Amino acid sequence: MKSELKIGSLLSILSIILGSLIQILYTPMYMKYLGTSDYGINSLVQSIMGYVGMLNLGLGSAIVRYTVRYRAEGKIEEEKSLNGMFLTIFFIIMGISILIGFYLYFMIPTLFVEKFTSIELIKTQKVFIIMMISTAISFPVSVFSTNIISRQKFIYQKGLSLIKLVITPIVGAILMVKGFGLLAVVTSIVILNLITYIFDIFYAFKLGMRVKFKDFDINILKDISKYSFYIFLNIIIDRIYWGTDRIIIGKYIGTSAVGIYAIASIFNQVYMSLSTAISGVLFPKINILVVENKIKELSDLFIKIGRIQYILLGLISSGFIAFGKEFIYLWLGEGYSEVYTISLWIMIPLTIPLIQSSGIAIMQARNLHQFRSIVYFFIAILNIINSIQLVKNYGVVGCAIATGISFILGQIIIMNIYYRKRINIDIILFWKNIFKMTIPIIIVFILGILMNKFINNYSFKTFIFKGSIYTLFYLIFMYFMGMNIEEKNEVKKLLKKLRILK
Repeated sequence: MKSELKIGSLLSILSIILGSLIQILYTPMYMKYLGTSDYGINSLVQSIMGYVGMLNLGLGSAIVRYTVRYRAEGKIEEEKSLNGMFLTIFFIIMGISILIGFYLYFMIPTLFVEKFTSIELIKTQKVFIIMMISTAISFPVSVFSTNIISRQKFIYQKGLSLIKLVITPIVGAILMVKGFGLLAVVTSIVILNLITYIFDIFYAFKLGMRVKFKDFDINILKDISKYSFYIFLNIIIDRIYWGTDRIIIGKYIGTSAVGIYAIASIFNQVYMSLSTAISGVLFPKINILVVENKIKELSDLFIKIGRIQYILLGLISSGFIAFGKEFIYLWLGEGYSEVYTISLWIMIPLTIPLIQSSGIAIMQARNLHQFRSIVYFFIAILNIINSIQLVKNYGVVGCAIATGISFILGQIIIMNIYYRKRINIDIILFWKNIFKMTIPIIIVFILGILMNKFINNYSFKTFIFKGSIYTLFYLIFMYFMGMNIEEKNEVKKLLKKLRILK
């Protein structure tokens, strides 16, 4: 099982690194062959589909929680009925999603008629229908894929994701170069999704998943509903944070502005993915610690994961602040300066909740996530109000400012108080660790600024040189000033495996 966790984490990190490289190569190609408007349409429809995807009602975590419990207690027949009950629920949700999808299809012209051309409206509707097919089918399939996760088969899960990650842009690039448009690219993505769905279904059955469409436990359904409600509320909040901005921008500015915001989101998506690569595979382990009532171990795990995440995110965030503007210019050319500003307004406040992301899994496992969901809900509503006002005054950057302010209020100030008072996490010790690790980051960041001052010619060769020097200094200073003994030992073990140290 330890090998599953380690290899799963490594595959996650590999996927993120590879995905970042693909985005760097793929986005300029997308702009060249399809344009910022099509990029904005694709991003906008994905945001709308995110709202349809909320119909899963937060049941994914509930499937993991109760399946693991039944399996641990040897309740085989009850687990079969549980699978059947979830499949029934998700087939009903699939039907509802199709009805909602058709309604939204006809509403698109009404929502965006002011800033979209007639061609853009028609294209948006066509892309929406194609994506709707994949989203609707994903609901019942999620029971199978979540069952695989509950068995901690991370090598399969992350491996399949990695394969899809590589194939998707290759197929898209071929279609674009051959002269096919946005609809063909989106269709290829949906087809690849359907193929992975088939793999998940077959693999889940191979692992021993069985389904029984009878003897449903209504009492457990009530417990699941109560447990999932606040997770569902949290999903709504995430949609408001990450999806509503694009809809607001599309309504008040247009498709090209949505494209600009979507490009900035690439950096933050990579940033978030790096953070969750480690914590994302630890939910079953956190559940076990909760069942065993090991509160001290949970607090230690929270700090340990946060430190590892901060080592990674400190390098990325400080490096982006120092060299991000130069990279965006080299990557996309002129006309994309707002991407840097948007990214910073979200990336900097986002750092804290990301290095504390394991706290979400701890709260869910202990069934104490209700407070977080309620707080985030009100903060998210505030975010919408601020976004609408600020986008009118400051354009596309205004939405990023509103989102950043929301992070500071809800996910930093309020949640850190809750972690200490209610979850019993030693948040004071956590922050002592983070402040100590910030010292080497500040030192290296100053060195990066000095490099920019003396080496200020823009070229990929110069950028790679500065980035490499910055990374080297970061690792050296972090090793000697930021890492604890356990982390240094892990680094030494890694270097010995790579035969860098004898």
